[in-house]
Amino acid sequence: MKRRTHIPRVNPMVWAQLIAARQDTDPETVTEVMTKLHDAFIRLRDGSTDDELFDRLASCMNVGLIRAEQIDAVCVTPMVAARDALIRCDGIRGRHGRYGFDGPGLHAIVIGLEVYEEMLRNSTPHQMCLALTASIGRMSAQIRAEKRA
Repeated sequence: MKRRTHIPRVNPMVWAQLIAARQDTDPETVTEVMTKLHDAFIRLRDGSTDDELFDRLASCMNVGLIRAEQIDAVCVTPMVAARDALIRCDGIRGRHGRYGFDGPGLHAIVIGLEVYEEMLRNSTPHQMCLALTASIGRMSAQIRAEKRA
């Protein structure tokens, strides 16, 4: 009896998924994401107590920082400034019970959002996903280090 060669089943849509993952982010998606981020910023600036808004903005700035590191040092500086502004914003929440920004922080977040938008427009969903994964890895490492300390 002749032995049959195993033919692996291949998803016929794999090629389409690979191509889609390497396309720039859809402009409508960028607009939707940036609208939510600008709304979060405005509400935090105006003294919101909503931790979810802070987390939304902070997570995007963290992902943006990772993506900036993959692109160019010119992109890193404004993202670090935005991250630092969010750290100070969280400190304001701790002291006063509401989120808020200092003057340099307001400016840093505006610039950080502009840089994030450009990176989002000119990056593939795959690249942003890799940056998200790296950001989660960094946060996990930071939590482990804090537990050891």
